[in-house]
This record gives sequence, structure tokens and C-alpha cells, in this order.
Amino acid sequence: MSSRSDIPEAAPRGYSAEVRIELPVNRQCLPVAQTGGGRLILYEPRILPRADAEVVRYIDGHERRWRVVLRPGPAADRTVPVEFQGA
Repeated sequence: MSSRSDIPEAAPRGYSAEVRIELPVNRQCLPVAQTGGGRLILYEPRILPRADAEVVRYIDGHERRWRVVLRPGPAADRTVPVEFQGA
């Protein structure tokens, strides 16, 4: 019969990826809080042009880019509607 002291305990193994999303536009690199549902949510409200752009995502230093078309409204907003190209 085995007792609890015979069972090895698993070493705690935590992992948290470093994730960053950016929107380079108008000679600025805007940090993006969230993406999804055909929109980007910025950390700060911005007035953006309707334009072709790229969303850049970094996970643990690995970069991936997506071409998008920005479809913002006329006022400063955190939520920017986008159309992902080639998706």
C-alpha cells in the first residue's frame, strides 16, 4: 500500500507568453489592446484615416503581420472597424 508521501509532487510549471499587438499608422506605432470581430480595440482613442495598414503581432519575439483596411468613423475612438485582407 502506498502513502501520500510516496507520490512525487509535480514541480510547478507556469508559462506566460509575452504578447504585443501594434498598428503602425501615420508614422506612429499604436498599441492594440484586442482584435476580433472585424475590429481593433486600441488602448487610447484616436482619429485614424481610412487606409491600408498592417496589424503586427509579437508572441515571445515571433512576429506575424496581417494586411488590413482601416474603416474608422470620423471621431476619435478606441474601436476601429477593419477588414482583414486575404483572410
